[in-house]
Amino acid sequence: MAAEPTVRIMGEEEVIAVTWPAVAAYHGQGALAMLALTFQALNGMMALLPAIPRREDITILSGHPGPGVRDAFEFVTRAVTRGAYTVDRSLPEARFNPHGDMSYSFRLTAGSRTVAAVLREGVLPPRFFALFKGGDPAELSALKRRIADEALAAPPDRAFILS
Repeated sequence: MAAEPTVRIMGEEEVIAVTWPAVAAYHGQGALAMLALTFQALNGMMALLPAIPRREDITILSGHPGPGVRDAFEFVTRAVTRGAYTVDRSLPEARFNPHGDMSYSFRLTAGSRTVAAVLREGVLPPRFFALFKGGDPAELSALKRRIADEALAAPPDRAFILS
């Protein structure tokens, strides 16, 4: 069995290991696909940093305004609560949604270092976007779960270009 996806972050006194089940329980199931993808983006971006960052030193810039994205960043970094979370829908990368003005890209800054995660084309299939415009809610739910499962089963660089 593969290791459970975990993001490590420095709390006030020690490293906190944030697991996928904890993030999923916090959020619920509403935006499960983006929650899982953002959690994996965090995994990938953290790996690019020279050390585990302190929560208080992190700022987030997100091109996506959705609740799954926001909740993944909030649960791990507390950036929303701390006022260190910004959404900029005009970011130029990964503009895949034909029905929405948004970017599937994120930037995390810790101290003087900024790292980025840009969703790879094809990770979210065209059917995903079509179902949001109208379709069977059960099919959309099943597709969100499948996307989440696939994202969590693979290394972050399978879904994201990390830099």
